[in-house]
Amino acid sequence: MDAVIGWLIAIAEKAAAAGELDLLETCCGGAFDWGAASDGWSPSASMSVWITTLSGDAASSVASMLRQHPACAELLQHLAHDLRVDHRIRNAVSGL
Repeated sequence: MDAVIGWLIAIAEKAAAAGELDLLETCCGGAFDWGAASDGWSPSASMSVWITTLSGDAASSVASMLRQHPACAELLQHLAHDLRVDHRIRNAVSGL
């Protein structure tokens, strides 16, 4: 399962860089569904690093997907007070 989640996140990274927001949201939706269902989600560390780089529309899209996947957002709560993280993502993982 971790390999599939990692693959989805890798595609999401490329989609964010290319401004392909529909693809970004689709990949995040799948990764967030599977990640929340997985015990000890290994790709969460690499996702946390990637999420800190997002801004603009990509950050808004990922924040929206995190709100739709609260179990995954809970796994990323450690980002809620990280000032490197876009404010929309911080709000999504802090439950606001």
